[in-house]
Amino acid sequence: MAAVLSGDQRQAARIGHVEAGSIGPRRLAAGLVRLKWTLWKRSYRKNVGKLVGTIFGSLYGVGGLVGATFALIALVIADGDGTFLGPFVRGVGIAATLLWLILPVFAFGIDDTLDPRAFALYPRSPRELQPGLFAAAALSLPTVFTVVAMLLFSVFEGIWLVLHGAGPVAAGLGLLLLLPANVAGVALCVLLPRAILAHGAGRSSSRRGRELGSILGMVALIGGIYAFSLVAQSIDGSTVEQTAAALRQAVAILAWTPLGALFSVPLDLGAGAYLPALVRAVIGAASIAALWLWWRRSLGAALTSALVGDSSSGTTTEKPLVPRLAPRTALGASMGRSLRYWRRDARYLAAIAIMPLMLVFFVAMGMLGPSGPMMGIFGLVLVAGMGGISLMNEIGFDGPAGWVNITAGLPSRPNLTGRVLALALLMAPFMVVASLLVPVLLGLPGLIPMLVTGTLGLLMSSLGVSAIITVLLPYPTSAPGTNPMKDKSASSSNAMIAMAVAMVVIWIPQLPAFGVAIWGSVTGSALLQTLGGVIALVVGAVVVVVGLRVAAGILDRRAVDLFQKVRHHV
Repeated sequence: MAAVLSGDQRQAARIGHVEAGSIGPRRLAAGLVRLKWTLWKRSYRKNVGKLVGTIFGSLYGVGGLVGATFALIALVIADGDGTFLGPFVRGVGIAATLLWLILPVFAFGIDDTLDPRAFALYPRSPRELQPGLFAAAALSLPTVFTVVAMLLFSVFEGIWLVLHGAGPVAAGLGLLLLLPANVAGVALCVLLPRAILAHGAGRSSSRRGRELGSILGMVALIGGIYAFSLVAQSIDGSTVEQTAAALRQAVAILAWTPLGALFSVPLDLGAGAYLPALVRAVIGAASIAALWLWWRRSLGAALTSALVGDSSSGTTTEKPLVPRLAPRTALGASMGRSLRYWRRDARYLAAIAIMPLMLVFFVAMGMLGPSGPMMGIFGLVLVAGMGGISLMNEIGFDGPAGWVNITAGLPSRPNLTGRVLALALLMAPFMVVASLLVPVLLGLPGLIPMLVTGTLGLLMSSLGVSAIITVLLPYPTSAPGTNPMKDKSASSSNAMIAMAVAMVVIWIPQLPAFGVAIWGSVTGSALLQTLGGVIALVVGAVVVVVGLRVAAGILDRRAVDLFQKVRHHV
């Protein structure tokens, strides 16, 4: 009997039994860290996209560390009286804490490899699990780079304390508390998003709420990046000094908050400001203690919700699958299903939510930037051309559920046409309204006829090309409900190839329309401009009709083979 047991099974048989609580806190924490390490390593198996993304992310991180090293060296050499390094270090510490708060909470989420709800059936309290979960959370590439950056800055802070400290006692105290304060600052960075996201997960287990929150956070983050880019472009030489003064004032204020208090303690001690250092140390310690207790309470709520189950309001009503205005056929059913996806699936919502934001950014650049109104027109054309890109992996988005279409014998033509009509119903009105408003805002109302017809033509071309790509280059995606910013499928080689092909092929049929429209713009002929828009509309209609016909034929022949490529989520 023993011969047929594996090594792990024989080891488990020798243990005999394990009593509850027999594993101490240290062994439990070490076990959770080993579990996280094992799962992290296994996540790279057969996932080339994640491996490539990690390598590129690591290269960016190394580049950032090298750049920070040269900046610190230059600052130490140029900072003769020691007045610049202190604010710079405080500012970097505040920025790092803000990034640890903003990126996980509002965009990417956090690594939930060790979801606390998975431990609900084990006889362990939140107090016992918390140290191990925190240590496992620190086992990540962002934490590694943050720690290395902290050590790098600590070296130059130590040089500053020796050279510019307010006496041997002050410099000695600063050096003594340098590493403890900075390590505590890094611990606050890791703990802050954990406590906030665990609180949200514990209070509401609604997947719909989590999906909408992640999408809104992603849109807010991208909007903030766009806004920062616009502000940076509008700053000229006369406002650089004012901006620097405002940044120094902001750093001085934020250094009294948990965001920068801990990173400021060694510098305050070195400058002889003992009372501010004490107050900031108390602020930092109290913040860590409060977040730790808050996280523990949220862990308890998560463990309880895992046993009780997801809450439901009980107000959900059934709605017909086929929309009222759609035919009661397979086409209407396909269209209705796709419209539901666009309303409920975060992967679809994220793809369409970014379109208005992109348009606003390009229009703002056209109104405020040096590029002039043509940048806004370019943005409108770009959004129209990308309007149908979201359909380029419809077969992949179906995933394991795609077998229903095969076994039910759903005809390929209405299956694909319904999906195209659903997206067109959402994007076409938006493009018409945008084509009417954008030229007016940019002071070019004469371009409205060309833009209305031209953007609709581009949208149809995008839909037709995407219909073909989805049956030629499908790839598996993450499961529904995945945070769009954490979707691993977008970084796969198949996804990159499909996107590259789509971004090139969409524009090729419209080259004659572009030529006529540009000719009309150069010569100032409104007739040629309008003709260019009409050509784009006609070409777009031909592309979408031909594209659907070709795609349906391919899907009829290769439905089973395509399903084999996407039958599992990544």
